[in-house]
Amino acid sequence: MKQTMALPMPQTRTPWPLIAALYLAGLLAGAQFSKVSLTLGGLAEVYPGWPVAFAVSGVAVVGILFGVMAGGITATVGPRRAILWALAASAIMGGLGALLPPFPIYMALRVLEGAGHLILVVAVPTLMAALAADKDRAMVMGLWATFFGVGFAVTALLVGENIQVVYLSHAGLAAALFATLAVMLPKGVVAARRPLPRLSDHLLIYTTPRLFAPGLGHGIYAGLFLALITFLPDVLEAPWLGPVLPLAGIVGSFAAGVLARWIAPGTLVWSLFLTMSVLFLATFFSDEWAPYVLILTMGVSGGVAGAGFAAVPWLNAADDDRALANGTLAQLGNIGTFSGTPIFAATAVGAYLPVAMVVCILAALVTGLAYRAARS
Repeated sequence: MKQTMALPMPQTRTPWPLIAALYLAGLLAGAQFSKVSLTLGGLAEVYPGWPVAFAVSGVAVVGILFGVMAGGITATVGPRRAILWALAASAIMGGLGALLPPFPIYMALRVLEGAGHLILVVAVPTLMAALAADKDRAMVMGLWATFFGVGFAVTALLVGENIQVVYLSHAGLAAALFATLAVMLPKGVVAARRPLPRLSDHLLIYTTPRLFAPGLGHGIYAGLFLALITFLPDVLEAPWLGPVLPLAGIVGSFAAGVLARWIAPGTLVWSLFLTMSVLFLATFFSDEWAPYVLILTMGVSGGVAGAGFAAVPWLNAADDDRALANGTLAQLGNIGTFSGTPIFAATAVGAYLPVAMVVCILAALVTGLAYRAARS
């Protein structure tokens, strides 16, 4: 794919204030999940008898169905327009959702808000990678990889019991960030018009290793991470692990971004999966030390996420290709989060760690082959 977007920005110095503002957009995107999951009990009281859990998973379904399309939209209109459109959609749809209309209307608003979420998680890292200086790009991508965990943690700290206040606050912050980024984001992005992705485009992407390799590792990571932080605290009889394991993942994600300045991101991905398999085996035999080994394991798994995001610009020099790769990453990541937990729920409790170990060994093999093909 030839480059169709020219970003007239200096590459010698990273504009950290703008990177920080874009990272805030990522936190708001993460909060589009957490604001609902953390108020699900209150939502069930507002909509008795309705399947309110779909208000959370509906956003993931949007990502599964339209992840690649979001990459195509970003590549077509350019990341600046895509980000501003997505923030506007988040503010408007989130604000209307705060009015708590009848549940079918509320779900329609959530789907539209989910489309804004998807565009954000594709367009923001694409632009962050383009803005970052070469020496800082891997670290910036490692920072981006923490957006979901940090967004969830911040929401958990700030969220109250009043659903409408929570939703209106999120919508207001999205509107404020829209106004801020409308001023801060560089103008003059040139984007060649291209049709929206078709089935043939999906086939092209999934037969082009440099476009799908980062998403492959991320999808496996996402399914494992969400399932294990859901089940293992109870299995190990250590409920205090619940808030600790996501924090370990956040630290690992940022650390991988730093390491990727010296180690190829693709090498990091498969070697970290292999390290996880060893640590899962060690957890199985660690007795009272098992929770602490698991914390280290979850930190390593966060490193997989950070290395995967860093691999997108490492493998793809053109910004439109990065947008497509980020769209694929979003699609496979949502497949992972959607499927990982029910798959593990269907597994015997005593088999969680052995299954995770086998999955990581297979993940190391397939991601190693994918990145080798991508580099060749």
